[in-house]
Amino acid sequence: MLELTRCEFLLRRENVLLLGNSGTGKTHLALALGLAACQRGHRVRFTTTAALVHELMEARDEKRLLRFQKQMASYELLLVDELGFVPLSKTGAELLFEVFSQRYERGSTLVTSNLPFQEWTEVLGSERLTGALLDRLTHHVHILEMNGESYRLKQSKHKRNPQPGR
Repeated sequence: MLELTRCEFLLRRENVLLLGNSGTGKTHLALALGLAACQRGHRVRFTTTAALVHELMEARDEKRLLRFQKQMASYELLLVDELGFVPLSKTGAELLFEVFSQRYERGSTLVTSNLPFQEWTEVLGSERLTGALLDRLTHHVHILEMNGESYRLKQSKHKRNPQPGR
């Protein structure tokens, strides 16, 4: 993680995948990397998967999809949070694939997901599309697996049963 905060992966146009259960710090680390990139003068955009797909569909409906796709491609780091929380429509999955595909080897993409790769098909709806997406995302990649208990769960348990002396 410390190496990633130096943002050298951006110069090499490498991707970052933060995978693990809910509450293990994926979004927190994604935001920290985004902030580090901003502090080094890089163009960064943070969004959730659901919000990005919604914006893509809206842009398509308003006949400004190409302009929006170019905007997404222009960021040196695009952070896409929460892939896997909501299944995507066929069109939504295809539009998301296009964004990732257009960024391939042109810019870095960071994705957080609570799903292992083998379950991404359930969200994206197509084995072929999932395979092509993972092929691009994982070609030049840093994968961080966040294991352990949810920090939120741990904190709420601690509030209910505080230990003496802590």
